[in-house]
Amino acid sequence: MKQAKLGLAIFLWAIALLFFALSGTTAQSGKVRLPKRAPEATPLRAPKIWDARQLASWATPIAGINTTPNFYTEEEYYAAPVDNLRTYPVYHPDHEPKNYQEWLQQQGAQPLIEAEKITSEKAWIEAGRRVFDELDVPILRTADVRIRQYLQDREALKRDRIQTTKEGVIPGLRWVVEKNGQVKLTLSECASCHTRLMDDGTLIRGAQGNVNLGSPLIGRLVEGFAKFNENLGVTLAQSEYSGYGVPWLKGDIHERFKTMTESEIGEVDGPPLPGTFARFNGSPYFITKIPDLIGVKDRRYLDHTGTHLNRGPEDIARYGALVAYADDGAIGPHKFLTAEQRRLIMRFSDEALYALGKYIYALEPPANPNKATALTARGKKVFAQEGCAMCHTPPLYTNNMLIPVDGFTPPTDDATKRLHILRGVPLGTDPNLALKTRKGTGYYKVPSLKGLWYRGLIEHSGSIASLEEWFDKKRLRDDYVPSGWKGPGIKTRAVKGHEFGLALSAKDRKALIAFLKTL
Repeated sequence: MKQAKLGLAIFLWAIALLFFALSGTTAQSGKVRLPKRAPEATPLRAPKIWDARQLASWATPIAGINTTPNFYTEEEYYAAPVDNLRTYPVYHPDHEPKNYQEWLQQQGAQPLIEAEKITSEKAWIEAGRRVFDELDVPILRTADVRIRQYLQDREALKRDRIQTTKEGVIPGLRWVVEKNGQVKLTLSECASCHTRLMDDGTLIRGAQGNVNLGSPLIGRLVEGFAKFNENLGVTLAQSEYSGYGVPWLKGDIHERFKTMTESEIGEVDGPPLPGTFARFNGSPYFITKIPDLIGVKDRRYLDHTGTHLNRGPEDIARYGALVAYADDGAIGPHKFLTAEQRRLIMRFSDEALYALGKYIYALEPPANPNKATALTARGKKVFAQEGCAMCHTPPLYTNNMLIPVDGFTPPTDDATKRLHILRGVPLGTDPNLALKTRKGTGYYKVPSLKGLWYRGLIEHSGSIASLEEWFDKKRLRDDYVPSGWKGPGIKTRAVKGHEFGLALSAKDRKALIAFLKTL
């Protein structure tokens, strides 16, 4: 009974407090004060991504011409209409939800991102994850019935080794509902290259990609790109040269594209080895390994050749715009497209790109199954004794510097003075990507060793597929068969350079590799 009275007293006291709080009467004024409403969350604004002032100091000069790439003006960039459509997973036919295609049709065109709902840092990151997963390549959207038939053909999918997650989703592909209500197949802009499918069917977002989409499927998607070029009066040969040509370089290997047949081009620039890509401004002759984005917030430079500074999420955002659609390849006086051909037909919103930058900066590595042991402790000592920490400095396991490649002497000018250059280190790796492409700054950046356990290919072109092979001196021989990327028409070649650790004893080598896999 005593507890009941006490409970009733507290209840009446609370009611009284509530009454006075709501009435707000005072002996002095007699006025009634209405309760204060919680302020509505104010949407956060994204910074201007295509900012001329930021672009002016962003890029590293290109070797051989010693000038930075040209950028679209702000006026040109922001004149393009915004594409902001949601996309949806593509399933293997054994896992597609019942009536999924009908459900897609019912969705109509939905916005990928709603800027007015972004009211916190957490909301930026959540929105960025959606952008990472769903952003697509609008130019490749297709309603080709042959692709739909292919995606329902179990035998074809098995034959072409099309991979799926444990939920039955085909990574890298998306369905999009356009504004006219038509459902089309499309390719992921970010996730198709920067998602790693693990053996258990889980995905690591931001990791070096390894997804195989199959030659027939890629071929059908690329047809859309070819038709777009045809409408602009660009042949396949012209498209290849405009993508890779280096006109200031004497004996430029990419001149060959101008006279190649479609079949010959296919032999050089065909479907890439998973984990590599002949990127625009790069080269199918000097391929680029797809980078690991996890931990990029701690990197000073972007790209293997340190093409751009990484000053914050905004730089990730503008880099995303650059590689997706806002790069016409022009450097100094050298241009590859006409005014009509280079006109931007679309862009992504600043909010979507900034959210993407925020999300990528927030990426965390997956749990490492490799634990510290007596063997890894020995490997850590080997790492220190061999002087590995000079370049791969803990705790980031990179010193975030650029190393000049063989055959390149950094110029003495203001643009070079602001770079962090490690001199006097004989790298010896193949310098072609750094000297003979439009990504060729003359440097390779010192990569981080963190996350080596879940990555696949090693070296800037992905020539090696394992640490065991990287520390095997057989790779220096001309009759070596690279386990990763070999090159167009090449069966054997040496993978030279970075000879550190090649003279270790078998025991020390094993210990060092074990340690590196714990990072």
